[in-house]
Amino acid sequence: MTEPRFARLQQSLTQGFKLEPKAIFQEAWQRIYGAKLPMLMAVIGVVGCWLLLNQLLLTAMGDEQENSWSGSLLGLLISMVMAPMSGGLDMIGVHRAGNLAIRSSQIFDYFRHLLPLAVASLIMGLLTSLFLPLGASLGLSPALAMLPTLVLSVALMFTFPLMLEKGLSPLQAIGTSIRLFLRQWLNMLMIHALLVLLFMVAVASFGIGLVWVVPFYIVVKGIIYRQACGIGGAVLPEAEHQQGADVQSYSSKDHFEA
Repeated sequence: MTEPRFARLQQSLTQGFKLEPKAIFQEAWQRIYGAKLPMLMAVIGVVGCWLLLNQLLLTAMGDEQENSWSGSLLGLLISMVMAPMSGGLDMIGVHRAGNLAIRSSQIFDYFRHLLPLAVASLIMGLLTSLFLPLGASLGLSPALAMLPTLVLSVALMFTFPLMLEKGLSPLQAIGTSIRLFLRQWLNMLMIHALLVLLFMVAVASFGIGLVWVVPFYIVVKGIIYRQACGIGGAVLPEAEHQQGADVQSYSSKDHFEA
């Protein structure tokens, strides 16, 4: 990690980094304008593929025990297929946070990394699934046993972007993501708690609010990644200010491919 593109990441790991929830939310709200459609189309594509593959899994498993092996194999296949698409969603947020071009078909750009992403997805799944049986064995309530799983899920949020944008291996990315989380764990948990509340409000509005909340969530994750790791080729807000650009005009000055 001695290359210039790792400078911000190295600094964050050794000296820490700053996250200001209010500033992140304000910037993310500005950045979703002019970019909601490609992000929503990307999410619809991912959800559609997940539903299709999930249906295939249920059909393959059936009601008979002899189908359990084939069902497990198909479940692994779903994990492998969805990992590049999930990483693609993360990268859409990263690119938007870095003033780079985005498009809805970006979710299909990372299948060349299918194997390492699938390995990372498998490791993360194993890690996050450890706490539920452990909590049950200790007699904890399901809600209480879920808390460590939710915290670890937040801690692992940098994994796919670190692999796709920085080129780290699965184990390197997972370890680095957890180390970054520990640097700003309180603010990151606070930000995600607020995002959960926003999703609840959006769902309560008969789903209409999801048109704004879903892209907002994607961009918030991208901004957090930019603050912690830096983005190659990005034009940061500070640089835009120095060039005399108006932060409020992201929607008119950002260009992307629909």
